[in-house]
Amino acid sequence: MLGTSTSKWMRFCVQQLLHSLWKKKPLIFAIILVSSFIVVAVQYNSVSRQNEKNSASNSGGVGKERSIVSENNNNKNNNNKLDLNSDDNVAKNHRLMLPRRNLSALDTQNNIGKVMADNHNNRFEIDGASDFDKNREELEKYNSNKFQQNANEAFNARENANPSDYNNPSHSKYLNNPRNEFEARDERAQQMVNDKYYVPSFRLVHFDLKGAPPKISYFKQIFPLLKEAGANGILLEYEDMFPYWGYLKPIAASNAYSKDDIKAILDLAKIYNFEVIPLIQTFGHLEFVLKLQEFRHLREVDSIPMALCPSKNESFTFVTNMIDQIMIMHSSTRYLHIGCDEVFHMGYCEKCRNQDRDMIYLNHVTRVAKYVAEKYNVKPIIWDDMLRNMATDRLKESSLGTLVEPMIWTYVRDIYRFIPYPTWMTYAEVFPNLWTASAFKGAFGETLMVPNVKMHLENNEAWLEAMKEQHRNFKSLRGIVLTGWQRYDHLATLCELLPASLPSLIVNLLTISHGRYNSSYVFKAFDRILRCTPSSRYDSTSHRMDVDFENDPNLWQRAANCHFPGFAVFQLTYDVSEAIKRFNEYSYSVTIHKAWMTDYNIRRNMSNPHRVDESLQEHSLVYYRLTALVKQAQDALKAVFDEYTVAEWIEQNIYPYILKMEAIMKNGIELKKAKTWERRPLKPLPDLQRFGVGTSTEN
Repeated sequence: MLGTSTSKWMRFCVQQLLHSLWKKKPLIFAIILVSSFIVVAVQYNSVSRQNEKNSASNSGGVGKERSIVSENNNNKNNNNKLDLNSDDNVAKNHRLMLPRRNLSALDTQNNIGKVMADNHNNRFEIDGASDFDKNREELEKYNSNKFQQNANEAFNARENANPSDYNNPSHSKYLNNPRNEFEARDERAQQMVNDKYYVPSFRLVHFDLKGAPPKISYFKQIFPLLKEAGANGILLEYEDMFPYWGYLKPIAASNAYSKDDIKAILDLAKIYNFEVIPLIQTFGHLEFVLKLQEFRHLREVDSIPMALCPSKNESFTFVTNMIDQIMIMHSSTRYLHIGCDEVFHMGYCEKCRNQDRDMIYLNHVTRVAKYVAEKYNVKPIIWDDMLRNMATDRLKESSLGTLVEPMIWTYVRDIYRFIPYPTWMTYAEVFPNLWTASAFKGAFGETLMVPNVKMHLENNEAWLEAMKEQHRNFKSLRGIVLTGWQRYDHLATLCELLPASLPSLIVNLLTISHGRYNSSYVFKAFDRILRCTPSSRYDSTSHRMDVDFENDPNLWQRAANCHFPGFAVFQLTYDVSEAIKRFNEYSYSVTIHKAWMTDYNIRRNMSNPHRVDESLQEHSLVYYRLTALVKQAQDALKAVFDEYTVAEWIEQNIYPYILKMEAIMKNGIELKKAKTWERRPLKPLPDLQRFGVGTSTEN
C-alpha cells in the first residue's frame, strides 16, 4: 500500500515538473542555445591555439606555404598554413587542370543571363567550392598582416633615409621618380582602403596582330577614342606581323608591318602617352614559327607545332634573337611580355622526358627572364596559368619572384573559382608585383563575329572586385590588360574583328576606368566617344540609359546610330548574322523538314518535281542576299584591313553559305531531270552492308 502511494506521488511530481517546464520552454530553449554557443567557442579557441603552436613550430607565418597538387610534384610539400590538413584535401578541393588562354564561361546562370559554355574550353575541375569561405578568412588575416608590413616598410624607409646619401645612385628612386616610391605606394594603398571602388593604375588594351592586323591609319583613328575612354597603355602582340630580319626573316608574314609601320604605331602611342609593352611568345604558342620547315626541328613534339623544346641549344638562341630584334624596335619600353602560357607539351622528347615538368618550365622561363633583365634592364611579364599548380617553396627556390611579374588571366565572372584564394596567397608570398587580364573580345567562341558585351562586362566587373580585395597583398598590383584575341591560336580561323568589338572595348574601358559599372556614366560617355545620335542617347528624364543587355547583348541595337571608325564593319556583322539566320531557316525547311530535297531524295534521285519547284521558290531571295553581302563586306573591311584579311573574312563567314545555296539549287535541278522512277521497294544502299543492313538473312 505504501509502495503504491509512493509511486503515485513520484508520478505526480514528475508530471508537475514537466508541466512547469513546458510553461517555461522559451527560457529553456534560450539556456540550451547559449550553452551550445559557449561549447563551440571553447572548442574554437582550443583549435586556434593549437594552430598557432603548429604555425610557430613550422618556422613561418600565415600562408607560408601552399601545397597544390602538380603532375610531377605530388605530396612533396606538406606544410600547409591554411590548415587544410593534408595535400589530399588540397587535391580534393582545388584540383586545377591547365586552362586555355581563351577561356569561355561555364554553363552557369549569372545576373544578366544564361552563359553558354564552349566545350573546348572546359579545362578546369574544381570541387569543394564551399571551402573558399574558410580560405577567405585566412586570407583576410594575411591581408591585415601584409598591409601593416607594407606600411611599416614605407615608414622605416623614410625615417632611415640619410639626406646626405641621396646623391648615391642606389637612392635614385627617392629623387628621380616624380613621387617617392614608398610614399606613393603608401598613399595609394591608403586611398584604396578608403575608397569605395578600385581603379587600376594601368589600363592597357591588347592588340592581337596574328590575325586581321589593322592598317596604321586605323590606329590613328581609334587611339584618341581609347584615351578618352580611360586607356593609358597598349600591349602589342606581333607574332608574325613583326618585320623580323636575318636568321628570323622566314617567320615574318609576307604582309608583316614594316619598320616604318612599327615606328608609326609607337609614335602614335607616345602622342597619347600610352605605355607600350611588346609581347612575344618564347615557349608555348609558337605555331607561327614551328609550323615552318626551317624551324620544325625545334618542336618538343614533332607532330604538334605548339611548344619549343627548351633542351635544345638552338631554342635559346632562337628566343634571344627574337628578343633582340623586338627590343631594337622598342628600346624605351619598361616591360617585355614573354608569354609562356599554355605550354601543354613538355617532357616528351628524349632530352626532356626524364626531367620534372615543373622544373623544365621554371628553368626555361628563368633563363629567358634573366637574359631580358640583365641585357636590357626591363622587367619581363609572363602569363600566370602554368604557375597555378606549383607549390610555394618550388616557386621561391626558382627565384622567379625577383625576375618576372605574372599576369593573372581569366575571362569568367567567378574569378575565385579559377584563381582560388590559396593561389592568391602563394602569389603574394612569391611576387611583389602582379598584373591582371580580362577580355573585351575573343573569349566566348572561336568563330564569333561580334563579342557578347554583357559577358565581357561581367568579367571586368569581377576583376575590379578581385583587385579591390587583393591589392593590399602586393607591393604593386600594376593594373589590368583588356585582351582582344583575334585567333584562338595561329592555325585557327578569325574570331571577332577589332572594329566590330569597339563598342565592347569602350564599355569595358569606361567601366574599369571608373572603378565600377554605372549605366548612366558609361553610356553618356559611350555616346560621346562613339558619336551616337540623339535617338540612342541618355534619357535625362528617367536618369537611365537606353540599353538592354538581355535582348541586345552585342549592342547591335544600342550602337546602331553611332558613327565610330569601323562602324561599317560592326553593321556588317549584324547583316551577315541575319542573312545566316535566314539561310539556316531555309536550309532546314528544304533539306530536313520537308520531304522532297533531303539527302535521301538526292542519293536516290527520287522526288516530286512540283514539290521541288515549291522548295526553290525562295532560293533566289536567300542566295542574292548572301552574294550582296560580299560587296558590302569588301567596302567595309578594306577601310580597316589589307586585301588578305578582307578575303579571309569573306571566305570564312559568307562564302560557305553561298556554296551551300548553290548546292541546293544544283541538287534541285538534278532531281527535276528525272522523268520516270524505279518501282518500290528500292534496293538497300550498298554502303549500308558494312553495318549489316541490307544483307540477306534467308537460307
